[in-house]
Amino acid sequence: MAMNMLKDEGCHMLYAKNAKMALKLVKEQDFDLILMDIMIPEIDGFEACKILKGDKKTADIPLIFLSGKDSSEDVQKAYEVGEVDYIIKPFIDIELKTKVAIHAELSKFKKEAK
Repeated sequence: MAMNMLKDEGCHMLYAKNAKMALKLVKEQDFDLILMDIMIPEIDGFEACKILKGDKKTADIPLIFLSGKDSSEDVQKAYEVGEVDYIIKPFIDIELKTKVAIHAELSKFKKEAK
């Protein structure tokens, strides 16, 4: 659903069906932003985020969680493991598009500044 909303915004996206595939793609490609659910097969989003933030190549890629988990504990844990934003499902179209645009643009500026 998120991909359908964002393709009209001109975003180039890759989809991973599980955390293992996502971690492999992130090491092979250059990303400005990662959108990830918390509830994913094999490794949950929290653990995948920890792995990404612990790797020098991927540590600076901003990560936004898209999740149906809406407890304050889940949101707090997400920020503690290193994500930059949290969108609760079902998400609002404009919220998703705005947050993706902001974080992708910030990511590009940070890369250019290095």
